[in-house]
Amino acid sequence: MSNQEQLSWEARFGRPAALFAFAGALVVLVGQALVQSLGEDRGDRIEALPNSLLSINDHPDRLVISQVILAVAAFCLIPVFLYLFRAIRHRAPTMPAWFVYLIVLGPIFYGASLILGGLERIDLAEQFANKASTVGDHCPAIVGDRGEECAKDMLSDDVSPLLLGLSLAGSVATAFLFVMLPLRARRAGLMSQFMSILGVIVGALMVLQLAVLVPEITRAFWLGAVGALFLGNWPGGRGPAWETGEPDPWPTAAERRGLVPAGDGVPAGDGGGDEPPANGGPREPEPAQPQRPSSRKRRKKR
Repeated sequence: MSNQEQLSWEARFGRPAALFAFAGALVVLVGQALVQSLGEDRGDRIEALPNSLLSINDHPDRLVISQVILAVAAFCLIPVFLYLFRAIRHRAPTMPAWFVYLIVLGPIFYGASLILGGLERIDLAEQFANKASTVGDHCPAIVGDRGEECAKDMLSDDVSPLLLGLSLAGSVATAFLFVMLPLRARRAGLMSQFMSILGVIVGALMVLQLAVLVPEITRAFWLGAVGALFLGNWPGGRGPAWETGEPDPWPTAAERRGLVPAGDGVPAGDGGGDEPPANGGPREPEPAQPQRPSSRKRRKKR
């Protein structure tokens, strides 16, 4: 495909891809906010984990809706990643073609595991609330430390290998895409260094889950910025690779301000003695150094 054909395709599908990016950013925040609204204050006698299970048992429909919304947010990643993948692959053909399978299957597995995991959690919460489980040494119990240990025992015992494998495959594959696609886009000149590093952070947070809401907020910010990038509404303008179809490097902040020349910052013709001049003309011959006359010994006349 020629550069002109690729640029025409990107102009035609850039707006739909941006809409999916904005939708994914909004939906993931709404879904996570709905999950956080499940918690209720039951006093100091009920620990955090038992309180979560009791809240799910009180509002199972809210949990189902939140997990469906989060699954939709995962599905919105597919057109965003496909658009970015095709743009990268045109400028960097060495990118493996099998990435496209991860782009489709990763978010599907991840979204499906969210829905199935929510349904499984509802069943577990009902057993806990009704004191129908005798797992471990602390069940059935709800209040205090025994209730906390009972909830932990039930969660560890009720692990489905199929659901665990589906969740692990989906989350790892999706996180891998968040890491690799921005890095490849940076090499192809389609993304700034900041956006590339932020994508890597989003992928790492998806797996690590270090803090509540932080992975979702970071992901929403990245998707919103990518949507603006697809539309061409980027502060200071997008990199030249979006206009040429070639892997032209994304200009640095110093280059945008005109502090250094575009490229490597070294003016043409200053790279060394063997480099041709910038105007492409013949190099002027260097002036010949005057040679000193060789000293000869004067012969003495006899």
